[in-house]
This record gives sequence, C-alpha cells and structure tokens, in this order.
Amino acid sequence: MLHATPVWTPLQRLENDLLSSLTAPVRPDAGVLVVGLDEPSLAALNQAPPLPRRLHAQLVDALAAAGAAALGIDMLFAAPQSAADDAALAQALQGRMPVVLASAELAVQSSQVAQYRQTVLSIFADARHGSVALDVDDDGVVRRAPAQDDALWRVLAQSSGRAFTPPPPGALLRFYAPEVPLPYAHYTQALDPAGTLPPGSLKGRLVLLGQNTPVDGVDQFVTPLRELGGGPQSGVFMHATALMNGLTGAWIVPAHPAGPALQAVLAVGVAAGLTRRWRGWRAVWISLALAVLALLGGLWAHLMGVWWSALPTLAGLALHVNVGAADSYWRERRRREQLRNDFARYVPPAVVNALAAADTAPVLQGERRVLTLLFSDLAGFTAASEHLPPEAVAQTLNAYFSRMTHTVHIHGGTLDKFIGDAVMAFWNAPLPEPAHAERALACAQAMQTDMVALRAAWQGTPFANVQLRIGIHTGEAAVGHLGSHERFTYTAVGDAVNTAARLEGANKALGTGILLSGATCNALPADSAERAHLLWLDAVVLAGRSAGIDVYTLCDDAALVATSLALYGHLQAGAWALALQCCADWQTHARVRAPQWLAHAEQLRGRVQALADTERERVNTTASTTNSQSPGVVSAFRARALDKT
Repeated sequence: MLHATPVWTPLQRLENDLLSSLTAPVRPDAGVLVVGLDEPSLAALNQAPPLPRRLHAQLVDALAAAGAAALGIDMLFAAPQSAADDAALAQALQGRMPVVLASAELAVQSSQVAQYRQTVLSIFADARHGSVALDVDDDGVVRRAPAQDDALWRVLAQSSGRAFTPPPPGALLRFYAPEVPLPYAHYTQALDPAGTLPPGSLKGRLVLLGQNTPVDGVDQFVTPLRELGGGPQSGVFMHATALMNGLTGAWIVPAHPAGPALQAVLAVGVAAGLTRRWRGWRAVWISLALAVLALLGGLWAHLMGVWWSALPTLAGLALHVNVGAADSYWRERRRREQLRNDFARYVPPAVVNALAAADTAPVLQGERRVLTLLFSDLAGFTAASEHLPPEAVAQTLNAYFSRMTHTVHIHGGTLDKFIGDAVMAFWNAPLPEPAHAERALACAQAMQTDMVALRAAWQGTPFANVQLRIGIHTGEAAVGHLGSHERFTYTAVGDAVNTAARLEGANKALGTGILLSGATCNALPADSAERAHLLWLDAVVLAGRSAGIDVYTLCDDAALVATSLALYGHLQAGAWALALQCCADWQTHARVRAPQWLAHAEQLRGRVQALADTERERVNTTASTTNSQSPGVVSAFRARALDKT
C-alpha cells in the first residue's frame, strides 16, 4: 500500500542515492579519457564559446595522430559558422579515426537539454551521430542509464569496435567514487598532445570531448553522489560514466519487485513469530536487527550490481512494530485496568498505581511469600448487638470498617477481608515491602487509637465498651487470587494466617490489646524504636500446636520491658535462680507501677518455680558426670506453657 503513496518514489530515490554513494567503486581504467573545454583552455586560447570549428578540426587531427581509438563530441553543431571553419571540421571528420557527433533530435523531458533540440547542419549529416539526451528525474537527478540505441556512448563504442554490454531494461548508472578522477585533459592539451601529455597517454583510448564550463547550470547534472557532497557534473562526464559502465558491464539492475516483496513478507513473518514470545523493547530490537540485515543485504546486492530495495522490508517491519506497539499499548492498558479492578478493594490507590506502573505484573495465581499478617476483632460486639436492629448494627460496622480500612491503607497494607466484625490484613504483597513488620505494628497502634475515637462516638450506645484485640504474626504464606472461575479474591492462606488469627484470640487470656509473635519481633530491626517497646509475655500454646510460641505486646514501661527481656535471657541460659529473681522483680514493679501485670507475673513465677524444681530433681537423679543443665530450657518452658487460645 505504501508504494501507492506520494512518499514511496522519493524514498526509493533516496535509498538508491545512498546506496550509490556508499557503494561507489574506484573508477576502473576502461581506456576512456575526457577532454574538457574548460576555463583554463578558454583563457589560454583567449576565446569564448562557441570556438571556431577549425580548432575542433585541429583537435580531431591531433587526437588521431596520437593514436586515439575514437572520439565522441558532446557539442551540437546546429548553427553555421564560416564556410572555411565548417569545411575544415567536415574534412577532419573524414579521417581514419571514428568521430561521433552529438545529436538531440529526440524529444527530451529535461529543461537542461532543451537547447539541444536541434538538427545537425547538413554539412555534417554524413558523420556518425549519437544522442546526448539524458534521462533526468523530476527531482533533477540523473540515475538511469541512457538506453537509446543511438546513445552517444553506444555509437562511440560501436565505432571503435570495442565490446560492450547494453544496459538491461530499467538499468541505473553506477557512479564512481570521486577520489580517483577520470583521466582528463584540457582542450589546449589535446590540441598539442605530443607537447603537453605523456607519451602514449591517448593511444587506444576512447575520447569524449565536451564543455566543462558551468555557466548558469547549462549542461550540468546532479548525480546520486550528492549524498556524499558531490556537486553537479558536466554532461560529458555523464556520457563517460555510461561508456565505462557499458565497457565493464557495471550497470545497476533493479531486482524484480516480487523479490523484495517476498523478503518483506518473510521478515515480517519472522518478526511476528519471535515477538509472540518477546514483547516490548525486545520486539523492537528484533525488528531493528532484521531491518539492519535487510539494509546490509541491499548494500551487498548493490555492490553485486543489483538494486534490491530494502524499503518493502523496512516498511513491513515498521508497520509490524507500530501494530505491535499499539497492541502492546492496549494489552498494557487492559492489564492495568484489570489490576485496578482486582486490587482497588484491597490496597490503597497509591499501591494500585504502583502495581499498574510496574514493569512486571504480580503473580496472581498464587506464590509463596513471607508476610506480616494482622487479625483484629471487636470483643463484646456480638453481645452488644443482640438487641439492636440490623440497620443499627450495619451502620456501626460500616463506620468501624471504613475507619479500619483507611488506617490499613495509609500504612501500606493489603486489606484481605472482613469476617463478621473481624478484619484481616497483610503486608509485603502484592508489592514487596521490606519494612512489613514495622508497618503492620504501626498500623495496629493506629487502629487502637482509632478505636478510642470510635468508642467516644458510640457513647450512649451498647458499643461504647467494645474493645479491639489485634494479633500479628510474620511467616510464609501462599498469596494470590484464590477461588472459582465465577468468583475469586486476592487473599493469603497457610499456617501463618492461622497463627495470626490465634494470636488475636490469645489477647483475651493475657489481657492485652495487641499481641505479636516472636517471628514478628525478630522481623523488626534490632535498633528500631518499636522493638525497644516490646514486652515479652509468655510462651503460648496455640490450637493445633504441641509447643508454645513466644508472644510480645507493646509497653511504654522501659523498666518492665528490660525485666522481661532479662527473664527471657535467663530462661534461655537455664539460670533458674536469676529467672526467679526477675519474676520477683516483675511482681515488685507491678505492685507499685503496673498492677495490670501483677497477676501475670505471679503466674510466670509459679511456672518458672515448677520447672526449676523439676530440673533440680532430674539433676539429682541423673548419674552423670556431664553438665547436668538442660540444653532445651526454653523449649521445655514452651512445652509447659499454658493454653492461652
């Protein structure tokens, strides 16, 4: 389709010009010499064009005497001069050296050779004639070979008896690199070759004589070498190029259009096949690589004398890239819209935008990932709502869920679901969050602060005394879209989820509002402010487990936090006396400053005392000389932990 547009022809011409410039070979020695009627010659002769024809006659005789094989004159003799001058030239044309005169009787579409649309004088009618018409494109550039049977270069080659290759249909001229100039002689040198030119320099050569004085662009032609900075050339050089192309068979022959078209189809097919797997920039690089191969192939073909256009391939690949880009754009747009639809209910808008902008989509089918999970529940809500109408309960729950959802979102969490009056959320999915434990703990504190405001708003209602209990645990879980084809949700499942839910329930037995596992404590940076406020409480046995896990809560009493950590350290070391002393210190501190922890301290002391007594009995009854201290003190403490679920 592109070849039918106005841009196709200029693009083809540009391609040919670039290829001609890049592949221009060094000019071969084909036995051709140009004699130019140039400014130095005119100055030396003190003449102005047209020269007296007796001088041309002298030049013909001099070239014949020097052994030139034939002479082609790129000058029209349409207007008569003096009878003596015309007769002198006519006589010289009868000599032994073949001479071909210029003719331009054919209609030519170029304004540059309009002055040649004339007939030759009758006095020269018996001489050989060759057309000097050149095929000039409408952009003013000569590209095609002069293919007329009576073209000047062709008649000249025939008259000299030299073998030549006619240009195939549609053949283009092969222009030669300007670094090595064509053998050239000034007009005045050709008048006296014996005195001005090296001996034998004209012997056997085909000579072309023409005007080489650029005046107002007359007889000046633009070539494809303009892409390398080459300026216009005189017509005589154009005929010399055609003559050398014919003598050496160096024409550029356009390939059949089916060849480049088939190449384009194959290239687009390969690109389409490869880019089905690799999209985005990889697809672009694949198309660029194929385009480069097409260009290199066209360059090589031009060197071999065939114009194998890469434009169809480039156009096809460009179309493929653009169609692929449009397809990728719409696919990406649909993907982002789907992500927004999938995650808008779970994560804050900022996270949704980050997911949509990410280069890689989250794994929605399910993946294993370490998460920090949070479960919250309203203690006393069910009892408070028993005697209220459903509308009032729904209104209260909506206010509560709206507040909690906002808090989870501003802390970067993913809201999993509501279960009755419970809230489940997690961190570190779908987007990675290195500080997932810190953010979950900060969210829990903010939720408790929100609960204070909600209780104040619920004053005078049965919900004024409900309490919020939160459990937090860090562990590996499966997270992704789970459900049926008809309905699915983005959620997390696994033992870590169950542990977080059980920790929420353990708050009731321990009298806490926030309870987090040892795994979450260990996930916090050692030097973080949050970790400095964690109070070790106990080792709690959760449902489905045979041993307890360490649990912590937030505490602003630095002395009590230090005592709990010291107790934990002594239990690890099996230092029972020091552990019992820590329990006593806890009790003493609780009586004075933290009475809410007094009962818990007494319970801990009883369990530590019992474990110490058991260990003492074991040591006394063990007949062993090895270290009698139990290596699994903390494990034993956890194994005897109370069921707090």
